[in-house]
Amino acid sequence: MEQLRQVVLVLIAVGAVISLAAIASALYEFRTGRLVRYPFRRKLPATPEDVRKNGLALVLNDLGVLLVDLIALSGLLLEGARYDPVLGVSYLTTGAAGFAGAFLSMLTSLHLRGDVRYQERQKPRMPSPQA
Repeated sequence: MEQLRQVVLVLIAVGAVISLAAIASALYEFRTGRLVRYPFRRKLPATPEDVRKNGLALVLNDLGVLLVDLIALSGLLLEGARYDPVLGVSYLTTGAAGFAGAFLSMLTSLHLRGDVRYQERQKPRMPSPQA
């Protein structure tokens, strides 16, 4: 059981590091108004202002993910809450506030994404064979 707990801790920690990298790339988009090129994007924001709005939405969404990761990590790392009721209640209220903050952050991100105008990704044109 201890090995499973350690594997879960490592996976959540890796997820937190990945979400930090996503926040960094989203902040770049928000600050500069230029896209970070991802090959799996189907729709691209139409204007630099839309890129900034989309970048801010990505920052808020990734911040919510990071909050959930950190709350889960702190809950798994806390061993003393089983024996101390004050510590357990404080972790419960702090975790609930963190989850509420993550929910509001993701809800705001969803609202901001609704204001972004997107355009379809242009497929590269293959030259037609001239015979």
